[in-house]
Amino acid sequence: MEHLEVIFFWSAFLLYGGAFVLFFYHLLAKRASLNRLAVVAVVVAWLAQGVSLVLRGIDAGHVPVVGAYESLSLAAWFIVLVYIALELRTRVRAVGLYVMPIVWVFLGVAWMHYHAPGRLLPVLKSDLVAVHVVVIFTALAAFVLAAGAAALYVVEEWQLKRRGFDAVLGRLPSLDTLDKLTYHAILFGLPFLSMGIVAGVIRAEKWAVQDWYFDPLVILAVVAWFIYAAFLWGRVVAGWRGRRSAYVALLGLVCLLFIRFVGVPFLSTFHKYGS
Repeated sequence: MEHLEVIFFWSAFLLYGGAFVLFFYHLLAKRASLNRLAVVAVVVAWLAQGVSLVLRGIDAGHVPVVGAYESLSLAAWFIVLVYIALELRTRVRAVGLYVMPIVWVFLGVAWMHYHAPGRLLPVLKSDLVAVHVVVIFTALAAFVLAAGAAALYVVEEWQLKRRGFDAVLGRLPSLDTLDKLTYHAILFGLPFLSMGIVAGVIRAEKWAVQDWYFDPLVILAVVAWFIYAAFLWGRVVAGWRGRRSAYVALLGLVCLLFIRFVGVPFLSTFHKYGS
């Protein structure tokens, strides 16, 4: 079954790459059929990756959240899930160009840490851990999409200021659309990040983890929460719009990526089982 799991993993990886190529050609040619084909490729890749994760879970006897391979694969799956929901419910088509490379990076780093399925550590045998992982990855997916829209906003605005808005960039969503997408994605993601932090705190207390509140990962997670809370405060109270909001959204994602790729493997004192 492990061999089959790997086959589905690589099938998803290649399909995500093919979807990116189709999204790129859609931007150049502006043919609706290319975007539809790209979305179909993403959905098929997402299903294949889901099968890979299910097979991994069956082999390991637990939800695949242990180690970099499993956690990054699952995070990528959630990112694509939120992207598909966004794609099907809105008319913002260009974000796929940003999401697919991010998913590729997550899966590429995951594969670098591939190992055979293993048993679940006692510390992870808790429903609270499952809740913690699911809501954190849902938040991460929303924040990745927010940062994608923010990055497109910065590029598009910069090009407009240069008065050199070419035909390709002219096919991107409007600045107002990207600004609203960034806001709504963060508005959606922050409650999930809050629930994830609370679930982690409750689990740490129940497991009697010593000095968990001094753990760098916990501190960084709180910093990320304040960044996104500041975004919403600035948006609702101070009237932030445009470039300022986009930069805060990008800063939040940088913080989250630092947590996952630096904090978890190198700084945390009690998240080592997830590195």
